[in-house]
Amino acid sequence: MKIGITGGGSAGHVVPALSVAARLPEQDVKQLVFFGRPDSIEHECAEKAGIPFCPVPSAGLKRYGSWSNLLMPLTVLRGIAAAVRAMRRERPSALFSKGSYVSVPVGIAAWLCRVPIVVHESDHSLGLANKIVARMATRVCLSVAAPASTPRWLARKSAVTGLPLRHDLAAGEPERLRRRLGIPASAPVLLIFCGSSGSQRINDAVQSQLDALRARFAVVHVRGKGNLDPSLQGVPGYWQLEYLHDEMADALWLADLVIGRAGATTLAELEALGKRAVLIPLPATVSRGDQLDNAAAYARRHPGRCIVVPDDHRLHGGASLAKACMELAADLGRTNRERPGPEVIHRAADLIAQETVAATRPGRTRRAR
Repeated sequence: MKIGITGGGSAGHVVPALSVAARLPEQDVKQLVFFGRPDSIEHECAEKAGIPFCPVPSAGLKRYGSWSNLLMPLTVLRGIAAAVRAMRRERPSALFSKGSYVSVPVGIAAWLCRVPIVVHESDHSLGLANKIVARMATRVCLSVAAPASTPRWLARKSAVTGLPLRHDLAAGEPERLRRRLGIPASAPVLLIFCGSSGSQRINDAVQSQLDALRARFAVVHVRGKGNLDPSLQGVPGYWQLEYLHDEMADALWLADLVIGRAGATTLAELEALGKRAVLIPLPATVSRGDQLDNAAAYARRHPGRCIVVPDDHRLHGGASLAKACMELAADLGRTNRERPGPEVIHRAADLIAQETVAATRPGRTRRAR
């Protein structure tokens, strides 16, 4: 059996997709194929995971004024045509779609080719791409229970599976990264990461407060590709990196405190590991506002372990960011959370893998559970 995978645009979509892909062989899936944009994060990550890759053009809707929005429908049509050809060539038994605009032409092509589709949504509500593909899907897997206002057509095909964590999280070895970077054993670690491309605004805020942060923490700063600052190379107590692939699990385990965005994948990983966090959600001006909802819900669940800092004029200069870090650092080490086992780490990915294989069976029911 061959299963297709799609989704991309950011690590928040690619990492869970690859987590499910890693569990599919447990369901007797012999072959995988990843559909995504050429020369993209999903292309790079799929190749690193050893999954054959099929390039499909796609483009997303910019939520701010952009002339590229005028060309987006043409790119999507090109993508659908390319995806139909790829589907006919690869002949997957089912498609698992993790969402984002990358998945739209692939999902439409799968529907046209009568390939069953299983969608996963990370957030509390469906994103635009998942709203489109879910209509054509056999099953929609949700991270959290759907609200009472969920349309009947969606409730009938929904299942609550949770959000798949990165598949290598259970094997994280924090001391391995500490030794590689040369971080002193006694130093509490502040990990800063904001997705594969980073955030220049957050990088600038951290840099403005770097002396104060280095006085309290060993600062491991994942700045995003192309964002390294040569003037900071070799600064004591500060380690800057472009991106972390295999070592990200080690970094998450090593961190005593995290500064990051509020994507659902990031929050699920922090929650599983019991990490303290300063969250800087993407503002509604450049997103659909899902990270604002995610951050608020996370802070309510973990009072005293999470502070939300808005990404607005108050972030400039980094004073609010540094203050939040110092507040959360006041009682570091008082909580001693037990390390979650592999069965906890892999639970959601296993459930989604099972749903994906089940979708290939003719006449399966679509009842919610």
